[in-house]
Amino acid sequence: MAIERGRGGSRHSHQSHAHQYHYVKPFGEKVKDCCRSTIAFIFSNVGVCGLMVGYTTMGAYLFSTIESQDDMVITADLLRSKTIEELWNITVAYNVLDKPNWTANVTSVVSQYQKAIINLVGEGWDGGNTTLHNKWTIDGGFLYSLTVITTIGYGHISPHTDFGKMMTIIYTIFGMPVFLLYMANMGDILAKSLKWIYSKLCICKRPDPKFDTSVVWRSADATLRAAAGPSTYHSEAQGRSMYPAELGDEISIETGSWSTGHADKPDISTVNIPITVSLVIMVALLYGGTLLFEKYEGWDPLTSFYFCFISLTTIGFGDYVPGLKMDADGDEDKDMSFIFCSLYLMFGLALLSMCFNLMQEEVVHKITACLNAIRFFNRRETD
Repeated sequence: MAIERGRGGSRHSHQSHAHQYHYVKPFGEKVKDCCRSTIAFIFSNVGVCGLMVGYTTMGAYLFSTIESQDDMVITADLLRSKTIEELWNITVAYNVLDKPNWTANVTSVVSQYQKAIINLVGEGWDGGNTTLHNKWTIDGGFLYSLTVITTIGYGHISPHTDFGKMMTIIYTIFGMPVFLLYMANMGDILAKSLKWIYSKLCICKRPDPKFDTSVVWRSADATLRAAAGPSTYHSEAQGRSMYPAELGDEISIETGSWSTGHADKPDISTVNIPITVSLVIMVALLYGGTLLFEKYEGWDPLTSFYFCFISLTTIGFGDYVPGLKMDADGDEDKDMSFIFCSLYLMFGLALLSMCFNLMQEEVVHKITACLNAIRFFNRRETD
């Protein structure tokens, strides 16, 4: 018994020593693990979305800080009053006796006034309100940053300082990879979600004598069954009731054999979305944007649809830009226009990318199915 206690005591002491001398990671290894975890989170779906929003927000504060220092709130009334005062001083100085000099000075002042008015119109002044508001607000900077990295580039707002131009180049160099990464991740998330919803809608369940519930998957190979003929093997040999061949039977292209499709639901990644579904989503996206900008910008339906199409295709002429209307209470509407336009572009571009990818997958799948069908029927004819 003493020996047993000794063994037990030695074992206990050995375990206590093992717990006492546990491994402690050095500081450098802890830093490496932290960096690996941070990079893995950044390149995850949630991290990429946060990185996109954070990078665009950083650009909004950056450019609004840089450009607002050189951007003054200019009023057309002040410009008009200053021009009239200069014309009066010229008239008093030269009077009507020195007509050549008076004409030359007045022509110069009027020409400067015309150039200033043209610049005001180019900055967004529509002639109704005499005040040109500051464009480089946080909302305007956010829309500018977003249009830069998405390569839309409306052109309604651009940096005037040398430092702002240099920062635009640097910001775009690092921003475009972030946007492409965001497009890829968001397109993948939206595609998986759409495939999951479509798979739920396209699964047909019917009772089976052997099982309580049999899940039947509508295969893409169903297009081959009309030419190959219906399968009656299972219904005659096993005494099961007949069901439509496109629901229950599967044909193997490689072996030419028939099998009943009583199987579990396949992987979501194998689901193919029809091209018509992608087209409907694209039309719904454009129609929703049309209604949105009709409400917040007051544009007609054709102009709103035109703006959505030009923006989502990243053409970005800049002839129509949200937030440029100058109403009496236009500040709040302008901010809402910037916000909704930014959200529409971020979500719409990802959704459009998803639709194009799904359409590409469906086209490749159809071509592959046609080639397999031709190969199968050629093999049947040779046999």
